[in-house]
Amino acid sequence: MFLVLLPHAANAQRRSPLADAPAIRKRVELRQTRFELGAGLGSTVNETFYHGVLADVHLGFHITDWLSLSVLGTFNVSTISTGFNDELQSRLPQATNNDMPRTPTKTDALRGMNKESSILAARIEVTPFTGKYSLFGSYFAHYDFYLFAGPTLVNLAAVTPTAGTVTCGDTPSTNSATCIVSGSKIGGMGGIGFHSFFNDYLALSLELRDVFIKDNPAGRGVVVTGVLDGSGGQPAVSNKDLTWSSHLMALLGLTVYLPATANISP
Repeated sequence: MFLVLLPHAANAQRRSPLADAPAIRKRVELRQTRFELGAGLGSTVNETFYHGVLADVHLGFHITDWLSLSVLGTFNVSTISTGFNDELQSRLPQATNNDMPRTPTKTDALRGMNKESSILAARIEVTPFTGKYSLFGSYFAHYDFYLFAGPTLVNLAAVTPTAGTVTCGDTPSTNSATCIVSGSKIGGMGGIGFHSFFNDYLALSLELRDVFIKDNPAGRGVVVTGVLDGSGGQPAVSNKDLTWSSHLMALLGLTVYLPATANISP
């Protein structure tokens, strides 16, 4: 009996050479404890009146291969009128029309339209998916997908500053049925991004961001307050007309990782 059990006891004590071994050996850790510096260009996507042409810079630090913190600045360098706005301007009257007392003139409409002049944000980024892909069996590159979220400070400004523009206040103004929402607004940002690495330190980046702030892009009355403007025909407008709005953005850029040489796992 002893001779029969002896081989089984030996097998039970034998330890696999792969025990406690990492799942992947010699892995290129492209994000682990590295700084990330990037710049790019982009555009807003779902704006009602004007699309913004954006310049973007960001700086981040990857605490681990999947977790990082970053700060960014996005600046509106130009605006492009949307098709909806072009159609709207073609239909609005040049002067007040007594037959349509609640219809703004072209000038009144332009006085209330704003844009995001700059966006500052801090965010946390999580990278749950990484890997390597091949194009035509000859080009191989590392990639990753990441998610991010964080607080945002958005600076709003008039698209076309004109004389007689009224800044929106906390109480309805009886001087005008149009006011401009400007200044700094605190909101939030969330989105998804993608990196395609050319080498250990340079990558192409693509991001889709959504910024949420309280805004009134048209500067017109939305909430019924019972107060009319000076003409007595249109609801007076104020900060009570602000509503949560989404500002979607797509950006393409280049990212540099420092140190230039990535870590290699055991």
